[in-house]
Amino acid sequence: MPTARQVSWAKFRVAMAVVASLAIFAVVVYLLTGGTLFTPKSTVFAYIADATALSSGSPVRVNGVDVGRVQKVALSGSNDPNRVILLAMEIDEEHLPDIPVDSYLQVSTDNVVGDKFVDITRGRSTVTIRRNGEIAFKPQPELLKALDLTQFEQQVRTVEATLDDIEQGRSEFGKFVLHDDVYNNLLRYVSDFQRDLRATVGATTPLGSLIYTDRLYRQIQEPMISLDARLASIQAGQGQLGRLLRDDAQYAELRDKIAGLRKTVASLQSNQFLQSDEQYAGWNRTLASFIRNVDDIEVNPLLGTSAEYENWTGVASQMRDLLADFRKDPRKFLRIKLY
Repeated sequence: MPTARQVSWAKFRVAMAVVASLAIFAVVVYLLTGGTLFTPKSTVFAYIADATALSSGSPVRVNGVDVGRVQKVALSGSNDPNRVILLAMEIDEEHLPDIPVDSYLQVSTDNVVGDKFVDITRGRSTVTIRRNGEIAFKPQPELLKALDLTQFEQQVRTVEATLDDIEQGRSEFGKFVLHDDVYNNLLRYVSDFQRDLRATVGATTPLGSLIYTDRLYRQIQEPMISLDARLASIQAGQGQLGRLLRDDAQYAELRDKIAGLRKTVASLQSNQFLQSDEQYAGWNRTLASFIRNVDDIEVNPLLGTSAEYENWTGVASQMRDLLADFRKDPRKFLRIKLY
């Protein structure tokens, strides 16, 4: 039967796993929404002629920049061929000032697969669209009406010249089609690459040893096994850390030491020196008396002027000269009196 500590540890691990899962889910949702999940949005409307391949969630762009998503595509009930479909769009409020009221939208193709998106072209008005406003729809021009025949003829001639270069082998692609030089060069490059790849992943190379042997796996496995054994020993109450987790004797000892330290601090706080200022006042009086004595010494005439010092210096000089003369000729100092 598991102990209370093991049950608590299991609950803690489950709680941590739940918290980590929620954090990962929040990050994934934030990334999938492009970081605009909590951005305030406003709804604007438009009427279009056809909603083929356009559905809820399709991008809404202003001059190529994503500003929102299509919220709803539904029939409007209008008999106007250009207002058959009601289009509701969620636009980030921060982008509403970037859409003037004279802007217009078209349904464009995003890629060759045929994914559709709402393409809004900015107008020039200084008044911008508001919430629940309407953006005008401009149908796409038909290809034959919008096509310039002169430009089409130039493009046909360019394509024809390109095909002639290919047929005559003047271009690289034509050389590849008509001759086998490019093929041989490509085959040689592929052979060289295969040879280099075999040499790189050989069993004797460092990379090959990592691929064909379990050396890297064992290098990773051994520390993990050691860590697992260490954690198991700690959980089993072995070692100093394990005993600390399993037995509260060291905790009790530390608690007793802290209690003793608290008592010591309390005894120091109850000391007379900390409780009253009598000793502090006595020390101040002693120090003041010492300062007065020093001041009395400073005002002494012996220390105040240099006259006494000079007198003693002169006496010492005379004594020194007298001793020097005595050492040179002691007979000078002998006086014999005859009576």
